[in-house]
Amino acid sequence: MEPDFWHKKWEDNVIGFHKSGANHLLVNHFALLRLPKSSRVFVPLCGKTFDIHWLLENGHRVVGVELSEIAVKQLFSELNLTPT
Repeated sequence: MEPDFWHKKWEDNVIGFHKSGANHLLVNHFALLRLPKSSRVFVPLCGKTFDIHWLLENGHRVVGVELSEIAVKQLFSELNLTPT
């Protein structure tokens, strides 16, 4: 898929792929990684996934990569955070 495809999805707010909670597989199996609290977790193509909320709530630091500036701005707004 081309970047313009994803930009258009976010511009038109056609984000049916966005879920209303953290991925159940992440929640159910993350502990198997045995990461210490404050571990840095990489989330590629993150959009504004609730997985990031969940990881932060569980004491981890998150590095996300996203193509859409709209998604990034919405994520930081929802988290009430300032990007660093």
